[in-house]
Amino acid sequence: MLGFVLSKMQMLIFATGIFLVAIMFFNFTSGIQLRNLTSSNLDVQVQTIQGQLTTDSHCSYKSVNIPEYFEQSLSGSRIYYDLVFSKIDFGEVQRLVLTIKEHGKQTLFDSKGLNIHGKIILVDPGFIAADEFIAPYYDKESISLYPRASTTKNAYAPPNAFVSLKEVKNGVQTIYIIPCTTLAKKLSNVDGSIYYLNNCEENILKVGCNNLFLEKNTNPKNTDKIGQCFEVEREIVESDYYTSQVSELTWEDCKKHGYHDGVAQ
Repeated sequence: MLGFVLSKMQMLIFATGIFLVAIMFFNFTSGIQLRNLTSSNLDVQVQTIQGQLTTDSHCSYKSVNIPEYFEQSLSGSRIYYDLVFSKIDFGEVQRLVLTIKEHGKQTLFDSKGLNIHGKIILVDPGFIAADEFIAPYYDKESISLYPRASTTKNAYAPPNAFVSLKEVKNGVQTIYIIPCTTLAKKLSNVDGSIYYLNNCEENILKVGCNNLFLEKNTNPKNTDKIGQCFEVEREIVESDYYTSQVSELTWEDCKKHGYHDGVAQ
């Protein structure tokens, strides 16, 4: 009888051991899969930014969508995350670092960086939620994009994308990281026409307006033009079809989008 009990206990211990090993192996493979997902995602983002640096043009921009979450195919669980941009100043060279970490936790999934000969301007995503003057959110040391962040002002959606924009001016190269959302577009009535402006394009315009405001010592004229790198294509809604135009944008255009003497109207 004792031998039978011992035999059953050994079988139970063996089965428990197999189960624990299986759980450990599952967690190990899931961790590898998640690291591969985040690493490949960062690779795409770094390559996109690098692509702006290697163009001969003085102006170049590219928008990048970021996924709402990462899904582990083995378990089917969703991992929600923050995409963090930060910069390190080494004088003539600045290093841009991209990091993916689990939202609300200290878990770091992956991090990659690239060196930039010139300046890096990081714009905080807080300005997306409303027509606010961009200055308080401009040129930060670090910004964080949470693609599930909820906002209520103007019914804007979370920052699920960013624009990498290159500007070369007076021989100085600047890379701008400008958060935006692809889930919300804004209608505004301008001189009898209805402009349907993509949020990413609008945020490029806001940065251009802010730069003009600073360049003109906070007192721009209506006819002052924003930098050509921030002149974006605008879609015009006319009846049931779309046409597009590109025009020189001025401080007058900035005022139509909420700017007046340095504050939002």
